Amino acid sequence: MSDEFYIGYHNKCPPTLAQRTRRRVTQLAVLVVGLMSLFAALQTPAEPGVFEYGVGRSFEGVLYERPLPLLRSVSKDGSMTHFLLVGAGKHGLPAFARGHDGQYVRFRGSLIQKDANVMIELNDPNSFTALGPGTIPEESPAQAVIQDITLTGELVDTKCYFGVMRPATGKGHRACAVRCLSGGVPPGLLVRNPEGNPVVLLLTGPRGQSLQVDPEWGARRIRASGRLVWNEDTPRLEIVSLSLADGGGE
Repeated sequence: MSDEFYIGYHNKCPPTLAQRTRRRVTQLAVLVVGLMSLFAALQTPAEPGVFEYGVGRSFEGVLYERPLPLLRSVSKDGSMTHFLLVGAGKHGLPAFARGHDGQYVRFRGSLIQKDANVMIELNDPNSFTALGPGTIPEESPAQAVIQDITLTGELVDTKCYFGVMRPATGKGHRACAVRCLSGGVPPGLLVRNPEGNPVVLLLTGPRGQSLQVDPEWGARRIRASGRLVWNEDTPRLEIVSLSLADGGGE
């Protein structure tokens, strides 16, 4: 039996007790690091997506407000890109950019991108300039009708899903999705293609009209029926009927 006795107000701990304490602390540290590493390894990898927060880029092209606000821009190599347009925070196209449908515009904004999906946050009203009627040949984006279809998936707000927030789906994101959809952020239907990869279809009304969705359906599973079309490189579903997958309707 050890004769060592620890007295709290002494500067040094007895040697045997100090050695035992160091060993226990080392074991605990190794255990904590191991558990943290295991926890990190079991996490679901974050989905790709970029939001250039605080970075301003210059953009120009023809602005279209319907069926969804977008900028049709031609790069120096002649390639065409369609950027969805949203405002700062949880808002759709800002007021300073409205009323310029079909006009050539120039402005600064922040890029949002997930794979081939690109979007611009217009957050610098002083930089917005309308330069007159659009000059890009064939201003209206080409459209190809694929088929009438019914799909079930999650109603997402495209701004968050394309890169602004993580997670951007499911119950954990529902409150944010409701706010974004309420503010006019373009709605999307998240489904999976035959290979199992996630795909977002932009949602509009029939004949290319804007679609009013119930914001409270954000991040919930819905059943959407309509006409699947491609606006050049962008898949879109022109909604005929929309309902919650577990009942209800609109």
